Amino acid sequence: MKHPRNISPAAQTAYPFAAIVGQQRLKTALLLLGVDLGLGGVLLQGEKGTAKSTAARALARLLPPLTVVDGCPVGCDPAGPPCSACAARPAPLPVRQVPTPFVELPLGAGEDCLAGSLDISAAVRRGELSARLGLLARAHRGVLYIDEVNLLPPHLAHLVLDAAASGVAVLEREGLSLSHPARFALVASYNPEEGPLGPQLADRFGLCVRVKGEQDPALRVEVLTRRLAYENDPAAFAIQWEPEEEALRARIVKARELLPRIEVGHEARRQSALLAARAQTQGQRGELACIRAARALAAWRGQGSVTPELVDEVAPLALMHRTREGQSQEPPPLPRVLREQLPPEEIKPGRAEPVERDMQKSGSEAGQERGLRILSPGEVRPVATRLPAREATSRTQAGHRDSREVTGARGRYIRASSQRLGRGLALDATFRAAAPHQKSRRTPDGPALVVREPDIREKVRAARRGRLLLFCVDASGSMNAAARMKTTKAAVLGVLTEAYQKRDRVGLVAFGGNGARELLPPTSSVEVARRMLAELPTGGKTPLAAGLVSLAAVLERELAADPKLSPLVIIMTDGRPNVPLAASQGLSYDPEKAGNKGGGWGDGWGDGGYADREVLNLARRLRAGFRARFVVVDTDTGHHHEINLCRAMAEYMGAYCVSLRRLTTEGVLDLVSQYW
Repeated sequence: MKHPRNISPAAQTAYPFAAIVGQQRLKTALLLLGVDLGLGGVLLQGEKGTAKSTAARALARLLPPLTVVDGCPVGCDPAGPPCSACAARPAPLPVRQVPTPFVELPLGAGEDCLAGSLDISAAVRRGELSARLGLLARAHRGVLYIDEVNLLPPHLAHLVLDAAASGVAVLEREGLSLSHPARFALVASYNPEEGPLGPQLADRFGLCVRVKGEQDPALRVEVLTRRLAYENDPAAFAIQWEPEEEALRARIVKARELLPRIEVGHEARRQSALLAARAQTQGQRGELACIRAARALAAWRGQGSVTPELVDEVAPLALMHRTREGQSQEPPPLPRVLREQLPPEEIKPGRAEPVERDMQKSGSEAGQERGLRILSPGEVRPVATRLPAREATSRTQAGHRDSREVTGARGRYIRASSQRLGRGLALDATFRAAAPHQKSRRTPDGPALVVREPDIREKVRAARRGRLLLFCVDASGSMNAAARMKTTKAAVLGVLTEAYQKRDRVGLVAFGGNGARELLPPTSSVEVARRMLAELPTGGKTPLAAGLVSLAAVLERELAADPKLSPLVIIMTDGRPNVPLAASQGLSYDPEKAGNKGGGWGDGWGDGGYADREVLNLARRLRAGFRARFVVVDTDTGHHHEINLCRAMAEYMGAYCVSLRRLTTEGVLDLVSQYW
């Protein structure tokens, strides 16, 4: 049997693009990217086993072969602008045909692997400063595929996306600075169950497809039939589908030729802007992606201009991941360990009860909407409408795990430093620092490589920082406590299901009756949590102040062990405290002394009297005393107080206040994913 010509050995046995069953949106997005590499990439978001990586590899097999300058390090197009290496060569330059490259970014790849580095061999042998190009250069005019893009370090993700958007990659290393063309079809995929992708990164992709498994039994049978045939003889299967592949390949070539001549009229531009505004997208990337995708679709169909109907057709691909609602439209399904903890009636198909999020701070604007006023005697308090600096910083890093530099031998090697702190020799960086000087240092009878004291570089390592999530939950009778504690337990176990490898820990403080206690010290073990939460105490009064004191003790202990930790604290209460702190501690209680203690406890709130004042004072002290982020969950639907204490407490803490109409496990997990 003869293989199709102009296809790389790796692609010869790749699953054919034309043989993929169903998944029309996925195939459409990839074909549009094949027509116009300037679309900015395609983001594939979906569950396991839905042909995401298969389709990406199949795209490279489908794309037509390339004519390149022979000997060019990046595979320049002879008809296009030359790279610096080709510009220095005498004309005419020899050419040859090569398969479209398919480059996969491996997990754990560093910046040197991606962008390139100094060619140490050339520096040592000839004393020349020259570059060893990385994966971005290899992917030029081909396909760059990133699996599990949500786990890619942010600086590497931005490096790839900058190159995909500009078509140019920049390399700056050890006194070397150069740029080279890097136009490629970027395809990235991830499974939302394994962690979110920050919206600031998702927005950089031109198109996005949410991939789901086919549910039609007939289509599933066809998927199985084709897959078995492919696994039995990949080469024969590829040849069987080559006529369909060749037809698609020829159509891509024609579309690429037509693309520069496609006209975009005013009506199409207006429709793109209207759809982006209706979707409430931020910035202009949404409508630009719409127009570019519509141009590619017009070229694919042989049309001479972009119509509003074409814009409508591609809008879901270009705008879905940019809408505010689209970021959390489809939460991942509950893990198995959660389903085992939930009663059957709480496991329902479809979306969970919607979560009402007040994304602004508890303050004057929110108060005016509800007719609330928060005043101290003789004073008008300004209400915070923005996050404090530490919370704002944490929110901008959502979707990426915190890491810290460490001085020991453990951790990931991230960079080199000339500082001498005994952290271990960075051999590669030392060689790179010494290489440019070899011509002047080497002697005829001396060593091949001369390293001197200023060349020495040490490794700088970073260890993944485990995160801490603390629940402080109202277990009093006023909260329908049994159901809510069961829901909280299931949420704790759900977070811990994914926490072990990430070194995340979860703890639980509960308050009810006349006191509060730590039911679950911070742990990353599901089994420990299941054992310690087997019996959940509920009922009695609402000693909210005691709960905050117990919470403060846990925070103090954990932050003493790791001062750089920034815990997330979720306080779940109906905001109706009725047990003063001294009473819950079994002490004598003097309202006059308590009211004047500590330089003012604030004004009176509702019917709770001193208990309410204590809560607000403690809330203020928690904010001032701990490097933590707080979210107050208001579970009271009736608001028996004239003033909503949960909102007031959130204001004093500098926290978000969130209302949950119905507390469900999925709702709590969704809340955690938003703020953690």
